[in-house]
Amino acid sequence: MSNRSLRLLPFLAAAALAVWLLPPHLARATSAGGSPTAEVASMDQAVQQGAEIFASDKFGGVRTCATCHSNGGRTEGTLPGGGHIPSLMGVAALFPKFVPQKHRVITLEQQLAHCIQGGIQGKPPASDSPEMVDLIAYLTSLSKGAVMGTQFK
Repeated sequence: MSNRSLRLLPFLAAAALAVWLLPPHLARATSAGGSPTAEVASMDQAVQQGAEIFASDKFGGVRTCATCHSNGGRTEGTLPGGGHIPSLMGVAALFPKFVPQKHRVITLEQQLAHCIQGGIQGKPPASDSPEMVDLIAYLTSLSKGAVMGTQFK
């Protein structure tokens, strides 16, 4: 082994240790050479991509978000069984929220994953995936101007 290789050895060991100590989602992103979210040119682009996912992605299931949530979630929707659901306007302002039946607080992301798994009968995207980030950006855009924190006493 050359002197140069020996001098680099401590740095390589330190880099390997740093990667090993990273949380799993960051270690995966680092080892893949990218970040957990896709690059976008602007928030508007993320919102647009989220709207497209909302309208057309079945997540391996049988429906899309738009199947139940009319007009991109901007108006009252209808469940497959005929029940009515409220519009998604202002929805991001309602989270986190307490679900009494489950005795826990949930986030908008958890609610979205529940809808994809239950309503769409698909597989929710990973929490750090570009799809989930774009969907959350889209749903949050529907809350522009909504009063935050009304769920807190």
